[in-house]
Amino acid sequence: MPIDLGLSRVTKLLRHLGNPHINTYKSIHIAGTNGKGSTVAYLSSILTQAKVRNGRFTSPHMVYYNDSICINNEVYPLAKFKSISDYVQKENTSLRLGCTEFELLTVTAFKIFELERVELAIIEVGLGGRLDATNVLESFIDDRTTGHKGGVIATGITKIGIDHEALLGDTLAAIAYEKAGIMKKSVSCVVDRQNDQEALDVLKKVAKDTMSDLYIVDGISEAETYPTDKSCCSDDVKSLVEYSPLKGDYQLQNLSIALKILDVIKLQNHSSLNDENGESKLTTDSIKLGIKKTVWPGRLQSINIPKSGLRLLLDGAHNESAAIELAKYIERIRNDGSGIIFVIALTKGKSIDNLLKHVIHKNDTIIPTVFSIPDQMPWVSSYSCEDVQKVAKNYVEDVRNISASGQSIEQVLDYVNELKLSGDNRNVVVCGSLYLCADILRYVDTVSK
Repeated sequence: MPIDLGLSRVTKLLRHLGNPHINTYKSIHIAGTNGKGSTVAYLSSILTQAKVRNGRFTSPHMVYYNDSICINNEVYPLAKFKSISDYVQKENTSLRLGCTEFELLTVTAFKIFELERVELAIIEVGLGGRLDATNVLESFIDDRTTGHKGGVIATGITKIGIDHEALLGDTLAAIAYEKAGIMKKSVSCVVDRQNDQEALDVLKKVAKDTMSDLYIVDGISEAETYPTDKSCCSDDVKSLVEYSPLKGDYQLQNLSIALKILDVIKLQNHSSLNDENGESKLTTDSIKLGIKKTVWPGRLQSINIPKSGLRLLLDGAHNESAAIELAKYIERIRNDGSGIIFVIALTKGKSIDNLLKHVIHKNDTIIPTVFSIPDQMPWVSSYSCEDVQKVAKNYVEDVRNISASGQSIEQVLDYVNELKLSGDNRNVVVCGSLYLCADILRYVDTVSK
């Protein structure tokens, strides 16, 4: 079923399954419009290198449905995933709860983390925060009388922008309020300082109401804290970001949030984060290696198509904030002012203008395409090639609708490769949706075998 925000159904199902998210492992909860996935990826990679057994839950899935769930940075095997997923679905049906697909996926992730005995789970919000299914997470209370071993020990909020207005509101303040809904009583929250002041004001108010220490970081100067004056400073993020394989200036912000969260939980001195001598596993070496090994596909990702050798830049920019960041990066790869070949598909309901007005120059070429309906998400579909073509003509003269809307990504890549073989030396950028990036990555995976 389509998106239906709320916590009642997922709460009942998790209670029936023994509340694994509360009783068995600690969690870090991350919200934001852009950058939350990269922040989660940094955290998972660093914790893995530090030998802290961790689970990672992100959405939507990238290439295959089960890659939403990872253990120690490795995708959870499909057969094991399906076994737990089927069990969760069976219980949902038996109880007649009517959980949505995302709620079932969330419960599956939480149950897998219990069965895999993770010490720490890093959870990305699906949509919004306050009413998102992942927000059944509760504060960790270090009180032996509760009997709870788990709960949230830190939260993070990345860059907030206008997106999903119909569900979250059409102002930054309204959307920030929804994101701030993940703040928990007395649990520290780390926030991107580059958020607009309108959003920061809302986050500060919610932090005060929830008695949460709010660390506002930007990767350059020391963290501003609110409402307390506690200090908790990581190594110079500008030097550490040099180890990151992830591209884009905004990764400085995402890494800054991840490192500050690690600082915060390190000071809490949880036994699962320490070695047998009581020393923290989060050493400088493990942090550097974790950053270096971070992988997050579909975000300014350069790939080569096997056999043809065609080189592409993939970016799932799907809203205006992401389009602005993509445009900044593209300006670096334009060759002497020459145009770029764009392959573009967008999800219905997204603004085509808000992508094109930032990334397109008049001498570019646009090839509209479509993406396949993502697994387990039948309500998601792309604009037709004709829809994109109609808007694109307002920005460039060279729009090439090369086939009917039912074209395959293989057809598009073959066409672009022919252009390159005929002497077109322009860079190729694929953007507009993570679902389009997923189609490309699945194709690469298929032809590589």
